[in-house]
Amino acid sequence: MSVKHRLLESGLALLHEQGLAALTQPRVAKAAGVSQSHLTYYFPTRNDLLLAIAEHSVDQALARPLESAGADPLEAMSAAMAYLPRVRMLLGLLAAADQEPALRDAVARLVTHIRQSIGKLLTRLGYALDSEHVMVFHAAVVGLAALNLGRQSPQSEQELKAGLAQLLALLPHPDGGSKDR
Repeated sequence: MSVKHRLLESGLALLHEQGLAALTQPRVAKAAGVSQSHLTYYFPTRNDLLLAIAEHSVDQALARPLESAGADPLEAMSAAMAYLPRVRMLLGLLAAADQEPALRDAVARLVTHIRQSIGKLLTRLGYALDSEHVMVFHAAVVGLAALNLGRQSPQSEQELKAGLAQLLALLPHPDGGSKDR
């Protein structure tokens, strides 16, 4: 495993175990078994580190629905959306970009990456999409995930799952209609 990949995996592990506050350069470096100067070679600032971990986390979450043929993509996607540390991290980056204009270009790249990844996933699941479909899907799942984060209840988790199912049912399918779910 490359040093960069070890750093990203260590950052994800810290995020999972201790939350967003644990994602400091010294903690991630220590967890990966490298010096902080080695970490800053790959990620010069904490924001660079957070953005890379966010991208890595999203990549892993979107890969899960396709990992095994027997997996239910709806279950895998709703679990990814309900994972509160990831939602906190992504919303935290958005809030930080509001306060730090220099961070906005990096967040824009992250949004582009997420949308490309969502588009690839949904295309592989048999949906026929254009960039506007992906943009609306992305906005809706962010909203569902944020509302679940704010309420953290069985009802909000159920709404997240039902909302995702409804979104998928509304997406165009190659036969010209919507995909039945």
